[in-house]
Formats: sequence, C-alpha cells, structure tokens
Amino acid sequence: MSSPATQTARTNWTGVSYGIVLGFVAAYFQFKVPPVLPVMFDLYAYDTMIAGGFMSIFAVAGMLISVRIGRAIRRDGAQRYLMVAFALMLAGTALGLAFPDSGTVMLASRLIEGFGAAVLAVCMPAFANMCAGPRHLSIVIAAQATWIPVGQLVANLVAQPSVAVDFWQPVWWFGAAAALGVALWTWWIIRHGSVPGVAQVAVTASSDTKVGTDRASDDPLKPIEIRALWLAAVLFFLWQAQFMGYFTWLPVYLVDVRDFTADSAVQLNQIPVVVLLVFSLIGGIILKTGVGVIKLLTFALALQAFGWAMIPFADNALIGLSSLVVWGIAAGLTPTSLWALPSTLIGGHRAGTDAFAVVLSGRYLGILAGPLIAAGMFEVTGNWITVAYTFVAIAGATIVGTVCLGVRIRAIRAAETREGRAS
Repeated sequence: MSSPATQTARTNWTGVSYGIVLGFVAAYFQFKVPPVLPVMFDLYAYDTMIAGGFMSIFAVAGMLISVRIGRAIRRDGAQRYLMVAFALMLAGTALGLAFPDSGTVMLASRLIEGFGAAVLAVCMPAFANMCAGPRHLSIVIAAQATWIPVGQLVANLVAQPSVAVDFWQPVWWFGAAAALGVALWTWWIIRHGSVPGVAQVAVTASSDTKVGTDRASDDPLKPIEIRALWLAAVLFFLWQAQFMGYFTWLPVYLVDVRDFTADSAVQLNQIPVVVLLVFSLIGGIILKTGVGVIKLLTFALALQAFGWAMIPFADNALIGLSSLVVWGIAAGLTPTSLWALPSTLIGGHRAGTDAFAVVLSGRYLGILAGPLIAAGMFEVTGNWITVAYTFVAIAGATIVGTVCLGVRIRAIRAAETREGRAS
C-alpha cells in the first residue's frame, strides 16, 4: 500500500470518506460500552476492574498487532486484512451477545472485537491522508479527529432509548450492522478500484505523482525524527488516558454520585461529545490559519486540566454543566493537534503508516491505562473526586511534554537548515 506520502494535487473524496468511516466504525465498537455500563453492572454485577477492562482490552489488541498490520498493509494492500477485521468484529459481537453474564467471556469478546477495530484504526489515517490533496490536508486531519466523538455520539444515541428499559443488546446489534455495511462498501471499492491501497498489492509509480514510492527506502526517518515521534506517542498516551478515564466512567459517576438515571446520564454524556466534535473541526480551521500545533496543543491541555479541576465542584449545576463544556472544548482541540504531529514533525509528504504506527502505540497504551487508572484510584480511595485530581496531575505532565516536543521540533528544523546550507 502506498503511503500518505503519495498525495496528489487533487483530493480523492471517496478515499477520504472511506478512511474516516472506517474510523467511525472502530470508535463505535470501542465506545459502545460506557453508555450501557451502568445497566450491565446492575444486570451482571461485574467486578469494577473487569468492567474497566472492557475498554482497556482494545489497547491490548492494538499494541499487539498495529505495527505489524501497518507494515503488512503497506506491503500487500489492505483487502485481506480488512475482511478479516470485519469478521472478527462480528464474531466478537456474537460472543458477547451469547454470554453476557460472564465477565471473562465478555472481556474475551471485546479482545476479539479489538483486533478487528485495530486494523480499521491503522487504515483510517493512512487512507484519509493518502487521498487528501495538499489544499485539503489540514481539514482532512481535523475530520480524522472526529472519528472518536462521532463513534461515541452514535453509541449514545443508539443506547439512550434502550437503557431506559435496562436493555443493552441493541447497541451490539447496531455495531454488527455497521461492520457488515462497511464490509459491503469495501467489497464495492475493491471491485471498482476507487481507493488506492485497498486491493492493490503493488501500485505503479507515475512520473508526476510518484504513487507507490517506498518512502522508507527513498527518504528514511532520521534518528532525531524517530525520537520526536516517540515523544509525540508519549503525549498521545498521557492525553488518551485522560480521555478514556473520563468517558468510560462518566456515566457511572453520574448515576452513583449525582443520582441521575441511566438514560439521563447518557443524555448528559452527549454534551461533551457534541462539543468536542464541533471543536475538532474548529481545531483544523485554526491550524489552517497558521497557528502552530504546539501552541494550540498547549492551550487545549491547559483547558483540559481546568476542566478536570472543576469536577469536584460539580454539585453546583452551573459549574457541573460548564465542566462538561470546557472538557469537551479541550477534548476537541487536543486530538486535532495530536493527529497533526506526524505531519508537523517529518512533513506531510513523508508521514506514512510507519510514522502513524508509532503515534498509535502511545494511543493504545492510553486506552489501556486510562480506565484502569480511574478504576484503581476509586478502588483505593472510594472517591471519584480523587480520580479527577489524579488526572489534573496527568494533564500537567502532558503540558510539560508538549513544551519538550516544541524544543525537539526546533532542533529538527535547525538540522534541516544546516543540511540545506551544506548541500
């Protein structure tokens, strides 16, 4: 599969749309648990740590296969891997529906779904970036950042009417229908060849676009760039841990501490999701105006720390509502900035699946850690407020890491300038 390095002047909107929809489906599968978790707790009495694992297990799947899958897709094309991914997602769904009363079996079903979703997550930025022309790249990056909130929002909308009557299964049924629908779209794309890299094992280079160029051999990543990408992965880990801790346990917090009903908790959960969806797109517009990624990311993380700090005072209705909005704004601007980091660090024409695989490694570690950090702090202290303060500290560490990455970027630019003068 050719990499995003193969961008042409024109945007292939079919490919962009297909890549982003793959992300939507992956995010739906990942986030279908939180809105129904209070109901599942009541019905099956899951252990808290096991229930936290329903989200974190997706990280295990991603860390196990993402880098290998990214390389294999680049080499062979995505067709066989995508079809296996859809089959895994359907199989995991069926297993969860068949044995929901066993926490261990449900955890296994989530792992199977996670393997499939990990393939889709690797393909999403690769296809979307590869098919985006230079004029539309920043907007496409912003659209990529909406994959999580769109998946969350759809999961919440599907769950809301069913959780009101203690019925969670429609959320699983909808996910199976979505996976089947995108599998049929993939089959159509394969037949028509409308998205490069889905079916082709090798792509022939042309004189003007250099499609199919192996960037790894023509323009390898420099050690200073690799180190910067790993630092970006650390930032993704620290932020993703906050994101996953917040959205995994927010419905449970609202039910247990604030005495909301399960369906009311789902409605409130939609507020930060809708806000962050809007601000993901606004973040892309801000970046397009020339504001630096590091500046935007630092501002967003400071705002997120403030949002965490408001939670202990959320018994006041105005402060509680404001915290949802503030947190949503920050959670919208941050992923847009994070997804832009590979292109910022090494150049949009060089950011291929290998670069994104490094960043995704940090993301998956955050998915694993976030819900478990929140669950562990609650188990130790018996207080959700302690969880909020823990994530205030993590947000502060992320800001420090962002400043360090800014220093790395300046070092990379200085090295490029010296090389240019030498040549």
